[in-house]
Amino acid sequence: MTAWSRGYVADSPYTASYHPAQVPAHLALAAAMNGVAWRPRERMTVADIGCGRGYVIAALAGANPGWTCLGIDYNPAHVSELSDFADAAGLDNLGVMEADLAALSDAEIDSLPPLDVAMLHGVWTWVSDAVREGIVRLLQRRLKPGGIVYIAYNALPGFGADAALQRVIRLGASMQVKGDSTERAQAALPLVRALHEASAVNLPKTPMLQHILREGEGINAAYLAHEMMTAHWRPVFFADMVEALAPARLDYVGSATLAENLPDMLLEPAQRAIWDDMPEGVARETIKDLFLQRPFRRDVFIRGARRIDRQEALDPIILAQVAHRPEGLPFLPTPRGKAELPKAATDPIMAALAQGPQRLGTLRALPERTLTPEEVLVMLDGTSTAMPIWRPAPDEATLRKARRFNAGAAAFHAAGGVGEERIAMASPLMGAGVPCTPLELTLASQPDIAEAPDAAVLLDRIRPGLEGEEREQAAGIIAHTIRERMPFWRRLGVA
Repeated sequence: MTAWSRGYVADSPYTASYHPAQVPAHLALAAAMNGVAWRPRERMTVADIGCGRGYVIAALAGANPGWTCLGIDYNPAHVSELSDFADAAGLDNLGVMEADLAALSDAEIDSLPPLDVAMLHGVWTWVSDAVREGIVRLLQRRLKPGGIVYIAYNALPGFGADAALQRVIRLGASMQVKGDSTERAQAALPLVRALHEASAVNLPKTPMLQHILREGEGINAAYLAHEMMTAHWRPVFFADMVEALAPARLDYVGSATLAENLPDMLLEPAQRAIWDDMPEGVARETIKDLFLQRPFRRDVFIRGARRIDRQEALDPIILAQVAHRPEGLPFLPTPRGKAELPKAATDPIMAALAQGPQRLGTLRALPERTLTPEEVLVMLDGTSTAMPIWRPAPDEATLRKARRFNAGAAAFHAAGGVGEERIAMASPLMGAGVPCTPLELTLASQPDIAEAPDAAVLLDRIRPGLEGEEREQAAGIIAHTIRERMPFWRRLGVA
């Protein structure tokens, strides 16, 4: 770690990744499911606080020319990279700010624009009390009435089982004299494996440990370093989060993980009976966290909740199909096991979506349908089959902006169509990103992709020099990708 980093890992970059649960269109879904009035608008100011390398806020800027977007991070390397990315992608509506939130004065905070949306993904878990207080001061002073907040964090008691694992990784890393945090995190893994093989009783086989054991030497060590090696790693209970945010006068809305808003999908009957007896808010969420294996929470708060009828909130939301339905019976993993969704329930919905984007109220009114609006949302979101759109008819300037972002993102993050980062292409209809592979982003950003050029021609353009069997296989993958994805790219305004 560096001397100036306040105990945070800053000597190696974090992974660039896109998280669809944190974007405004998705937050509108979470609000509607919980009977809270909130929708995105054509003119908004959106901030990603602790944005890391900034892919999410950059994609939002690319998909929404009318938004003022702001990426804030403590690490100057992240800020420098995001500034270069913004230039490459033509993001004149994205501001990038290097800031120590523990040290910002009230006057400096007040120089920021008033915020409609604030997003914090993971940040809270890794920073000191002084930085947490700075975050709350920023929200208190700059979040507008009616402004919405997404805050994702490692939660107790679910993540508490990894406290020993975190200390072991820090111990193993501290014994490695040379190298940056990523290299030292990698060097700690033999100790983790040795302790597991020796049946260390206080090193439980949590999902995180299973991930480390499964990935072996191929694990993303940069992710591991940032997740587990900060000096301020502290999961928190939901009640503590509510108390910490109280000075900003925020009301809890619900979970950005949509299935977590449906207790029938989460809790056994005996668990549900206890939950029903609890008052709404902190009590119910605490009980839910005791029953669920939920180490990571994605909470949505709002400054001034306006309660409305849930059906009234859900019916106007427009969904668009973004991928083929999974083979066989769709199912969702839940704490109660796999929730199978029979074809009789899903076929009418998928047939309607195949004709184009549909309002949730239209899907609810289908005579054959057997699912509630909430179940429709959870099914489509959980299987990555459909996503919300809120701008059905973008103008030409919006289309150009999104396509310029995709071309810039392909050059900056997916050169040659290769890479392992979780990225997305900007959709002007969704006002957000569509998760994709580097190859998909590279292909969709080709200026002539709508004319379906020959796969071999595209291959020679993006990865010249391949020969023989390798070239034949790569061309086949490109042809298959275009065939499978082009209908959705057209539908979402990407191609």
